[in-house]
Amino acid sequence: MSEYQYYGFQAIDRPLSEDDMRWLRGLSTRAQITTTSFVNVYNWGNFRGDPVKLMERCFDVFLYAANWGSRRFMLRLPHASFDAARAAPYCDGDYVSLRQKEDCVLLEFGRDDEPGEWEGWDDGSGWLASLIPLRGDLLDGDSRCLYLAWLCGIEIETLPEGATEPPVPAGMKDLSAPLQALVDFLGIDTELIDVAAERSGTRAANEPSAGALKKWIGSLAVAEKDDLLLRIAQGDEPNPRRSLVRSFRNAAQGHQTGRFDEDSPARRTVAQISDAWQQRSRAKQRHLANLAEKERERQARAEAQARRDHLQDVASRADAVWKQVVTWITKRTPTGYDRAVELLSDLKDAAAIANRTGEFDQRLRNLREHHAGKPSLIRRLYQAGLAE
Repeated sequence: MSEYQYYGFQAIDRPLSEDDMRWLRGLSTRAQITTTSFVNVYNWGNFRGDPVKLMERCFDVFLYAANWGSRRFMLRLPHASFDAARAAPYCDGDYVSLRQKEDCVLLEFGRDDEPGEWEGWDDGSGWLASLIPLRGDLLDGDSRCLYLAWLCGIEIETLPEGATEPPVPAGMKDLSAPLQALVDFLGIDTELIDVAAERSGTRAANEPSAGALKKWIGSLAVAEKDDLLLRIAQGDEPNPRRSLVRSFRNAAQGHQTGRFDEDSPARRTVAQISDAWQQRSRAKQRHLANLAEKERERQARAEAQARRDHLQDVASRADAVWKQVVTWITKRTPTGYDRAVELLSDLKDAAAIANRTGEFDQRLRNLREHHAGKPSLIRRLYQAGLAE
């Protein structure tokens, strides 16, 4: 298998400047570069640039995929629009990590498998388009993608058994298409997700009502409103509406700290989640094994009934089948002999059902005597149990 590496970068909040594009071209003479993207594929060698530096300067999304099982997905999130403190409990450094930069936060998801183990492999371009919406989810305060990546540590057994889980986001039982894509990208077991989702509540509607927004805005202190307007005027909020709605949701849900409320269920340990996952997986395997056994039994009954029907048909036209046997034998070919033996076996079983075994045995002896000079045929009859 030849080497294949895909590097894909996407700008969302702003297009690339001419200086940016010249700088990027200096890193690769054959990359596809537009005002919002940078894509390069390698069948030999490696990209000379540093993805982190490209993200800091130019891009908001980065995806790397290699056909030997390595993949990375990185998001650039502005400090003003993303609460890194809320994300930190999910970032253990193995499958999702967080880097604080001067004016942004870089979140990186990744996993490395042995060659051939990543069933979701494709050329990379499809993954980039599927995963981009997760950036908007994070900016909206949706941390489900972080929790999913944290679960990888349980599946691969890199988290301490005594470690406690981070807050379980609402909506884990109803994953969107981009979240499902992340599940496939990271190769997370769906049984593990089902276990984790048992502590997840129902996610609120995406869009708050105008009345609820009006009431909340009216409750804000003047200083808060002035601060928000100043950030918008200075350009510190690339998406003012998203920032405002996120603040509204945080206030409504009481999640400013990212910690559990007193009424929230106690956090589970890694060992507790892993044990529940293993129990569920074993129960599923037993269920699937039972279904498979029932299907085998059903097929066996169907095949037995089909065999009985076939033998009854053979018994009803036994004389015609004996003539077919003679016709195949007279061809004096291996295929003809094989087909004759098959028909004789059917005649034997059909005779047993019809209590006419004695008649069959006599006709078979006559046939063997008549064709005793055909050793290839006689050998086949012995092998099929039709001669002594």
